[in-house]
Amino acid sequence: MNKPISLFVFAFFALIATNQQSFAQDTVNSAAPLGVEEILVTARKRSESIQDVPVAVTALSVEQVERGNIQRVQDLEKLAPNVEMYDMAFGGGGMSASIRGLSFDDLEKTFEPTVGTVIDGVFAASNSGTDLDLFDLESVEILRGPQGTLFGRNTIGGVISINRTKPTREFGVKFKTDLEEDNTSDVKLILNAPIGDNGGLKVSLRRLQSDNFAFNVTRNEREKMRDLTAASIVYDFDPAENINVNFTFDNYNDNSQHNLLNITEAYTNKLGAQQGLFALLGQGNATSGALSKENDYMTVYSAEGFYSGIQGNNMSLRVNWELDNHTVKLISGNNDFAELMDVCSWGSAGAVVTPNCVFPVVRDQTYEQTSHEVQLVSNLDGPLNYVLGFYMIETEANMDSGPVQNFRSVQDAEAMAIFGDMSYDLSDLWTLSLGLRYTEEEKVFNIKTYASFDNKVARTPTALDLDGDFEDENIQHKIVIQRNTDFGMVYLSHSTGYRSGGFNARGTTPESVGPFGSEEVETIELGIRSELLDNRLILNLTAFTNDYTDKQETIVTAGDGSIIVDGVPQNCGTTCTFVRNAGEVAIDGLEIEATYKATERLTLRAGLGFLDASYDQFINNGVDVSEFAFVKMAPDSTTSVSWEYIAPVDNGELIFAGTFSAKDDYYGTYDPEVYIFGPGADIIADGEEKLDLSLTYNTVTAGGTNLTFTVFGNDILEDGAYIVRPFDAGAFAFATPQKRQHFGISLTAEF
Repeated sequence: MNKPISLFVFAFFALIATNQQSFAQDTVNSAAPLGVEEILVTARKRSESIQDVPVAVTALSVEQVERGNIQRVQDLEKLAPNVEMYDMAFGGGGMSASIRGLSFDDLEKTFEPTVGTVIDGVFAASNSGTDLDLFDLESVEILRGPQGTLFGRNTIGGVISINRTKPTREFGVKFKTDLEEDNTSDVKLILNAPIGDNGGLKVSLRRLQSDNFAFNVTRNEREKMRDLTAASIVYDFDPAENINVNFTFDNYNDNSQHNLLNITEAYTNKLGAQQGLFALLGQGNATSGALSKENDYMTVYSAEGFYSGIQGNNMSLRVNWELDNHTVKLISGNNDFAELMDVCSWGSAGAVVTPNCVFPVVRDQTYEQTSHEVQLVSNLDGPLNYVLGFYMIETEANMDSGPVQNFRSVQDAEAMAIFGDMSYDLSDLWTLSLGLRYTEEEKVFNIKTYASFDNKVARTPTALDLDGDFEDENIQHKIVIQRNTDFGMVYLSHSTGYRSGGFNARGTTPESVGPFGSEEVETIELGIRSELLDNRLILNLTAFTNDYTDKQETIVTAGDGSIIVDGVPQNCGTTCTFVRNAGEVAIDGLEIEATYKATERLTLRAGLGFLDASYDQFINNGVDVSEFAFVKMAPDSTTSVSWEYIAPVDNGELIFAGTFSAKDDYYGTYDPEVYIFGPGADIIADGEEKLDLSLTYNTVTAGGTNLTFTVFGNDILEDGAYIVRPFDAGAFAFATPQKRQHFGISLTAEF
């Protein structure tokens, strides 16, 4: 047992020993009322108890996030059943997310996510920048299942809703610093001040730096990894007694680097063609995955740093106007960022040494979205309550790519929607809820390919200059019948959602550009929300079935002309990417979430998720390959068990918290028409088991300063790293190593 783990074990037993008598007294008094604290959520655009909402929601408190060392959005997966989230290394601050087997694991701005991210009420239309570093939080909610009626298109898997704190309107300072392994330093500062009698200002600053946990053998150095600077200004004021206005400005500059391993294997695929181009050529680090595995994935082999950064500004305006029985809300947002990916996917390794980059990829992109939403939210005393709204969004995406595949693409998109959601109490026991949303959208796309490049980006026009137009409209609905019971409530819901179609921004032939159509999901959900043992036990169960049709499948093929589509050889360079509405998938599952207040000081939580996901159909090039297709990012089971024990000590309290989480194996991305299990690259990611621990001391000094000191360890039972996001693209295959054991300390001062 290494020293940091020994310290955790010693601290735990010391805590129990010093508080044995008080723990026993808690147990004796456990019959006294000490129920689980009520959790409020905004899953239906209004504040409600989580036990009254007919939606599968995981709501995390700020304390859970901080004590569990949940630093980024992707870390939330440990606590939410049937949720998978990973770093999308090819996108600046990007995230690959899957809820209930409905996943998005790509980066192009012309592709739409399956899981929506909402920050302070503003929907993020791209997955770039959504793997946020969680700081200055007010609430975090993960909504599972289609959320189309209230949150719109591209939320067929669910929604991650994050809200940050408002200005306190009092003078105050909060300072937090984290010191961790890999030379990680994370400094955060929040300043609050009143502005007049009816307003307040909040300024947040952050600086995060770290070295790479993996050593680059080719470059003989340990490169930098996280490099983030962020600042935020929030002005909150009341121009009238019943009106609140909140304006937020964010600036961020993320120059982080990432890790990538080549897991390519050369073999003859099902069609008799050679798979694994770079392994066949003996070039690059075709064996870097195997070499890294020998070192517990703590080595990488890129000839150049794997850089994928993002810099930009976000602005949001939120207005709440309280009327007698209604609230009018305006939420406007603008996200404007530049993104640069400059990577060498294959460097030097193995018997063949390649000092120069074999396959460089540079993508210089800009993206801007502007959205406006107006809501009318009722607060009536009678049986009827509702939300009515209008939403519109405009986006513009530009990409300049080179030097292997040289093209420039631009897309202008806009969508508008009207929506409504109402609930009606049929009696004291029964409630009927109905939701409806109508959406119109249009996308205008252009791509030009080029024959040469200069300074790594495209130059000199060549044959392809393609314009495209995509239009769609859709009606999404939700119907819920809900019955109150002595122990809580039971509901049955039927909902639909859709994910928009469009164009492939990295297509280099008319056939690979598209357009492709929208996909849809239909979900039936049965939920039980119960409060037992005098509200000491919260037990929530949700069973569901998804019918997933017209599923968009990303197929990556050889680009040497060997693939023929509609009689036309596809000459795309190294690879061609096609998006086809090829799949029909059936997904059934069960989710169990429980919170138990064992004593006044000990709280236990558990989350279990079970999935049965399979293809009914996968048509690729006219052939049904569903027999060989597996749903990606959909492990059969996910588990989390966590606890929190609070013990009073002199001048404060000591909190021991921990989480054990586990998941089954899951599949990455591959083409089932050609891929053969065994000789092909290993696209199965192994299941994981993790134990996270933290020990926190809270105290208040004589001068009134709140001090918090935390020592934490993540995944403390295993060292090294493991593989996430395996992706077989035919000519090559790759995966991302992710660190396991990680220790650190944090100090917070607030006054």
